Amino acid sequence: MPSISAAYEVLLDLTNDTRDFASVQLLRDYGRNTASAVVLRPGETLTLVLDAGSVYSYAVKAHTKVANITARTWRDTRCNVSGLFSSSVSQPSYPATISPMQGITVDRLWRDFRFCVWNEA
Repeated sequence: MPSISAAYEVLLDLTNDTRDFASVQLLRDYGRNTASAVVLRPGETLTLVLDAGSVYSYAVKAHTKVANITARTWRDTRCNVSGLFSSSVSQPSYPATISPMQGITVDRLWRDFRFCVWNEA
């Protein structure tokens, strides 16, 4: 039986459904290169275009909470920022897969008390 051999792209929608600003940054750059971070206002959505089945690692920060996540999905996926920090994910057993968000795994939850203030000019 033939299978799909051509690569295709999927969309990952990250929606900031919290009251605070949230940031999304490639995990390998977290804390080093602030130019590579995307800041989401409350209610904003960031759409990432990913190669289906490829592994991507991000740090998502809301206030002082940080979730290290791995995204490996084969179809378009939606993810709410608050769902990454929910009490069901906060259990000490990592990695935790969030069932409504197929392909998103929370690898680690932690706190980061650093912050950056910038001027929108």
